[in-house]
Amino acid sequence: MIKASRRQLIQQMGAWPLLWPLVASGRAEAQSKPKRVVIIYSPNGPIMDLGPATGTETNFKLHEWWSPLERHRDVGNFFTGLHQAGVPFGEHNEYGHQSGGTGALTARTTEKTNNATGPSIDQYIGQQLQMANMSTPKRSLLWGLHNSAGNWGPWYESAGKPVGPEMDPFKALAAIAPNLRGDSVSIVDKKLTRKNFVLDNIYKDCKGLTAGLGAEAKTLLDYHCNSIESLEKSVASALLTASSNTVDCRVPAKPNTTLTAMSNFSAADNRDESMKAFTSLIALAFSCDITRVIGVSFGDTASRFAIPSSYKVPSAEKVDSGDSGPQHHAWTHIYDNRPDKRTALKTFYTWYSEQVAKLLDTLKKTNDADGKPLMDSTLVFWTSELGHRAGGNSLEPHPNDNIPVMLFGNSGGGFKTNRLFNASGNNEQRALPLHQLMVSIIQHTGLTNINTFGNKGSGNLQWLKG
Repeated sequence: MIKASRRQLIQQMGAWPLLWPLVASGRAEAQSKPKRVVIIYSPNGPIMDLGPATGTETNFKLHEWWSPLERHRDVGNFFTGLHQAGVPFGEHNEYGHQSGGTGALTARTTEKTNNATGPSIDQYIGQQLQMANMSTPKRSLLWGLHNSAGNWGPWYESAGKPVGPEMDPFKALAAIAPNLRGDSVSIVDKKLTRKNFVLDNIYKDCKGLTAGLGAEAKTLLDYHCNSIESLEKSVASALLTASSNTVDCRVPAKPNTTLTAMSNFSAADNRDESMKAFTSLIALAFSCDITRVIGVSFGDTASRFAIPSSYKVPSAEKVDSGDSGPQHHAWTHIYDNRPDKRTALKTFYTWYSEQVAKLLDTLKKTNDADGKPLMDSTLVFWTSELGHRAGGNSLEPHPNDNIPVMLFGNSGGGFKTNRLFNASGNNEQRALPLHQLMVSIIQHTGLTNINTFGNKGSGNLQWLKG
């Protein structure tokens, strides 16, 4: 009677050394399934209205200004009542633009340094992935539609070290082009082809070892041979499926825009085309695994941000901040409830919402290397610099309260979506969920050992899990 275990028998027959690297590779591959994040920042704030939604957790309605996102509520979680994360837990030289801008993505105060005292969440995730040996060719990417204002901006590599976005989609493409493979063959195809080849040969070797074995040993061997054959057929089937899901990682001739390389990318009238180009580049960078983290900046802190003239934003007269015209910041300094002020702010937020919605459209229809939509593995986090004054006082131009926050994506099934989170309590109590939300975003990328981010607060936002 043979006393050896199944594993011992396979080892004695020589098949196990071939099979184990394949199994180990499969386990490592499963553990390293890419999880991506897009961090989006919009300047100034809605000021006059509370958004992005009202209602209960499961019975809510999106505010009109955020209505373009209705088509993506199936993958969305919407947050109201949140206080800017870092603001209640330290000191600033200026409460409003500075505290809101520097704290929005760092969850920290300036401690009167005029700079954020820690990295923004996009830079932090990229740095931590690199330290955890989960790095990609580009640690992180930062693209935007404005010129960086420096110290008061939302994007920081570390304490006191602001970083500005790349505005030129042609330069953005050139920066990632060396990391594109130059073909349209899926990464998965190559791995599956190797697995199929190895399993096929192991199966043939296994069946060739039956001669001279007793009945019990032959039965045991047949069991293993059949298991290998079953695995081989599964891989072969996956290979056929994957062959139709290849990813095009060739370098595009140009970004997806009608603009030329000589265009003025600071011009308001070019911003629709610039955002269209960056949206396509985000999909390219993620599907070809060039990076796992991308920041998108609509405007800097207190940005004099404008959109194309075709949207007919009313023009504000010169205000106490010295600016004027059809741009977002000037309208936040009009201290009354004028109808044209509401029209202007509504137009800006509807435009921001439509750009985010188009990005989500692209992530849903662009496949990853495994043939599944990028949206399955991507979280899109959108927050703003300022919000809306509690109690309905729309004359306050710089509220760090009631920040409109949205998170899209279910983290591969880990988050329950299509819900509304209503924060309550004092400023600190309504800021802590935003800290926890950021921890959840960090952990989504595979950094599950990280349990804090920003000035204060720990743990992830358990609410996301349903």
